[in-house]
Amino acid sequence: MKIILQIILYITLFGINEGTDSRDGYVSQLLKSSNEFRASNRAKSLSYLQEALNYEDKIADTTLLDLYHTAGTIFKDQELYYIALNYFYKCLELQEKINPSESFLIFNNIGGCYFYLNNYVKAREFWGKSIKEFENYSKQYYDTSRKKEGSLIYNNLAVLEKTEGNNVKALNMLKEFKFNNEQLDDTLNIIMAYENIADIYINLCENDTAVDNLRRGIVLAEAIQSEYDLASLFVKLGNIYLEIQPNKDSALFYLQKSFELSNHHNFVDLKLSSSEKLVILFEQENNLEEALYYLHLAKSLSERAINEEIIKKVNQLELGFNEKIKQKERDIDQNKRENLFIIGIVLLLLFSTIISLMLKLQQSKAHKRTAENQLLAKQLEEKNKELTSNALQMLETSETLESTRHGLNKLKLNSSSRNEKTLSHIIANLKRGSQAFNKEEFENIFIKTEKDFYKKLLQKYPNLTKNEIRLCAFLKLNLASKEISAITKQSPHSIVVARSRLRKKLRIERSQSLTVFLNTL
Repeated sequence: MKIILQIILYITLFGINEGTDSRDGYVSQLLKSSNEFRASNRAKSLSYLQEALNYEDKIADTTLLDLYHTAGTIFKDQELYYIALNYFYKCLELQEKINPSESFLIFNNIGGCYFYLNNYVKAREFWGKSIKEFENYSKQYYDTSRKKEGSLIYNNLAVLEKTEGNNVKALNMLKEFKFNNEQLDDTLNIIMAYENIADIYINLCENDTAVDNLRRGIVLAEAIQSEYDLASLFVKLGNIYLEIQPNKDSALFYLQKSFELSNHHNFVDLKLSSSEKLVILFEQENNLEEALYYLHLAKSLSERAINEEIIKKVNQLELGFNEKIKQKERDIDQNKRENLFIIGIVLLLLFSTIISLMLKLQQSKAHKRTAENQLLAKQLEEKNKELTSNALQMLETSETLESTRHGLNKLKLNSSSRNEKTLSHIIANLKRGSQAFNKEEFENIFIKTEKDFYKKLLQKYPNLTKNEIRLCAFLKLNLASKEISAITKQSPHSIVVARSRLRKKLRIERSQSLTVFLNTL
């Protein structure tokens, strides 16, 4: 039975694992598709994610970790920061369980959500934790991709310091960020560092240094053909020459280059920014025709941006509402499963308690029966000893009386006639006394001791006579024919004959012992 249960358990577990592996593979594929469409088609990306979230409670921890991280990232892209935080916190809990050394990545994401929610205290707290964990990680591991991700923490903290007006701290953070990425040979992050460093130098009124950093960024962006970075650097450089360090020719050159790149690649935000700056530039040069052209264009782009922002906000509200409904449904399902699990545990504990109590009751009854049987056995042994002792005492008394009677008979032969009558009277009394054996008392004691024996004997052999029943009792006590003869005052031959008849009635073969047979009843 035990082996069968083990086989069933193994098959069940194997089936569960096989199903889990299959679901993990499917969820991983959904997450891969969701990430592929993050930039190009947010609606499609979210659709894949929501399908994956349906398997939240049916996948292994490693896949669940990836699910939570992807969900947090996508909702963060959608600017649904509270929902993103919910998934990042779940992700953090799992990450601490699976591999705490990589928790800095999740701390960084949580800090980012708080930053966009304008909670700079929380943002600083989590980015501070992230840097500390990242520095510990860097000392132990050399994983280039992880280090590239981790280095962004310095940039994020620099943006926070810049937002709060701490330009020197921000500059130090950005220099650290640039240095790390130079070591990792990550050109895109180096370009970002130059652009952000330029912003800090503008705040510090070091315009030439700002221009120098922007030019270095442009060289790198042209080298790797990063068109968006180029357009962004051009518009910033053009704005410096327009408003901070006036040089209209240079301003026109860089702003038009930014506009052309943005128009060609449909970088709407940069196209709008460069258009607005060109309007200002042409107005200053009194070129109203060009100013009006870019003004109409900027107005159109602005309206489009506003409409897109409105649609985006509506979509965000809709997504947030739908996510809350789905989260509520998942919570309800989870509560149902937890309640069923709790009920199952309670029933199992109740069943176990009942079984345990039943076993204890049976053990108690068994102990009680054992104790009672031991007591009965002891009492039976004492009664058997009493019966045997009485039988032997009666035999001894009978033999003594018989011997005395024979002695008195001999004395009678040699006595006078006057004493003969007295001796005859004494001999007669002795004979009556020897025959006064209280058979009823013996039987009463035996019946009390061996009541089951009498019951079974009469059930199986109802035709036995009273003398045969008495003979069975003597035989059960293992008395010999001579002893039975002395007690019953029957001749030994009569006892042998009675035993033979009893054997026939009981249908016992001659080879079988009567005493052994009677003790088996």
